[in-house]
Amino acid sequence: MISADFFPPDDSGFGSPSVPAEFSVVFALFAIVVVAGIGFSIYVGVRKYAILKQAGHDPLTVDAALAAKVLNSDLLRPGTAVDDAAPAKSLEERLSDVDSLHARGVISDDERAAARASILRG
Repeated sequence: MISADFFPPDDSGFGSPSVPAEFSVVFALFAIVVVAGIGFSIYVGVRKYAILKQAGHDPLTVDAALAAKVLNSDLLRPGTAVDDAAPAKSLEERLSDVDSLHARGVISDDERAAARASILRG
């Protein structure tokens, strides 16, 4: 065999000669992104743990404590929801209601005057 008949394989410098160099670069970039994502997730978890610990909460059960607080709140009880569809009474209607209560004898003159003053103040 003469040395002129020997052609060395085209080697890009790293990896297997049967795998294109572009694949190696893409794989390396993907690995860097994955490692960076894992590192960021660990950083965020440690930071949240420290903040909750400094605030005096148990970091491992804070989600359950919040869920229990929300579920036990009065806002979720039946019949306590505010009906936003009902329009608010106008100033005239509110004053008329106070006058009606006074006329029926439900409230005194002083209570009527205080209620009217409160309504007019807003």
